[in-house]
Amino acid sequence: MPDNTDSNDTIGTNHKFSSVEEVLNKFSAVEGKTFREIDKTMRSRNSKNKGRLGQIVEESVLGYKINSDKNPDIVAGGVPYELKVTPLKHIKNGKVSAKERLVIDIINYMEIVNEKFDTSTCWNKAQRMFVVYYYDDRTDPKKQPITDCHLEHCNLMEFSEEDLRIIRDDWQKIHDKIASGHADMLSESDTSYLAACTKGASSKTMRQAPAPEGAPSPTIQAKQRAFSLKSSYMTATIRRLLAQSNAQVQNEQPERLALTAEQTLNSYVSSHMKPFIGMPVREVAAKLRIAATQHAKAFNSQVALKMLGIRGKNVSDVEQFDKANVTQLKTTLIYADGLPKEHMSFPAINAEQWNEIADPNVEWEDSFIYHFFEENTFLITVLGIDSLPKDHPDKKNATIRGGFLWNMPERDIENYVHPVWQKLHDTLVAHQSFHYYGTNKGLPGPAFNKVCHIRPHAQDKNDTIVLPNGDEIPKQSFWLDRQYIGRIIRENIAGFDNNQR
Repeated sequence: MPDNTDSNDTIGTNHKFSSVEEVLNKFSAVEGKTFREIDKTMRSRNSKNKGRLGQIVEESVLGYKINSDKNPDIVAGGVPYELKVTPLKHIKNGKVSAKERLVIDIINYMEIVNEKFDTSTCWNKAQRMFVVYYYDDRTDPKKQPITDCHLEHCNLMEFSEEDLRIIRDDWQKIHDKIASGHADMLSESDTSYLAACTKGASSKTMRQAPAPEGAPSPTIQAKQRAFSLKSSYMTATIRRLLAQSNAQVQNEQPERLALTAEQTLNSYVSSHMKPFIGMPVREVAAKLRIAATQHAKAFNSQVALKMLGIRGKNVSDVEQFDKANVTQLKTTLIYADGLPKEHMSFPAINAEQWNEIADPNVEWEDSFIYHFFEENTFLITVLGIDSLPKDHPDKKNATIRGGFLWNMPERDIENYVHPVWQKLHDTLVAHQSFHYYGTNKGLPGPAFNKVCHIRPHAQDKNDTIVLPNGDEIPKQSFWLDRQYIGRIIRENIAGFDNNQR
């Protein structure tokens, strides 16, 4: 079989290699070098070419000319493989993280309905992939060329049996939502590891999809999306690879849930919560040997994690939750009317995020808050008490009602979060005041749409922030209305109603 590297200056058309080892050896020879140093065809000079890193790899490392056909990128030992190039970054404490999701293939909504996972277009590509990692630690991407990034490593993407089971379940959820006529309601946070991410020249790129049964037209328009492995999953993957050659990193590996062969993450949560349902929290704490007092701030969170068999203090300490981008644990106390006393808060909006909201060039689908709800999943645990807040009940008598993983549906993101962002964006772009201390406050409050609003998230009245329009106001955050939270709980906990004890 011809060797594509007979001449360092010759770019051929041969995509075939004798073995996987031959391909990996080619990448080993350039590890630690920048793409500019590797480049033999001057691709690095064209800063407007977004695909130039992959092209440099194909031409200057593997030695073949690029093309746009649908054939596999590489054939090694007679087996076809895809080639992916993806960035890493260093974060605090020197840890390595994936900088973005790994896109596998555009979803053809009209064809996927006739596919099965094992023979699907998605799995045909994903099951055999060479993944090339590079470090992108640039502090000023506008001034620092991406071709100055260093190529780090190449390996074959491999999936454990547990990961593959979850990925298969993810694919099926995406397939079923499309087949039911709801491709326009897909969200990245619908699934655990394999996601349907937006993909196109812009966030407004659309394509045909099957319509719901009984619709006047056989098709609908839905955002173009692609199958991708979440950035959280890719982070866990690269950290596992690094751990294989680093004893210190091996000792820092995250805690794992003991999933059975049939369990998904949601079914694991349900099954581990079930034995405790109806028990007072204080009894659960005693049974699980939790030493914290009832008044400790994180007490209920500790109880929730212990019920799931988790030793750590955060959901992100658990490998499977981390891979699935389950980023927050929310413990909610429900009263006899089926509602929590308070709305549900999220992290305070920082100065950088306010500046983004005020940027006239930022569109809704590029905003931090769209990505927050589009990509994140939350672990919600529910406690119940059989009286109303006005009765000043003893919270020590709260009982366990259940728990579930939740992501905000795409329809709700669009119908309720988007208008709040749009109101903030339009006001700041116009450089108008919110008149925060006036009688007619311009911030979208609890009455704005009864689901999402802005309200203070500050330690005290002196904990303020100066907005891009010059207003100085108490720090704010996005909140979800307590009525909405009550509805979420009723939808996700079987048999839950206002009178449950």
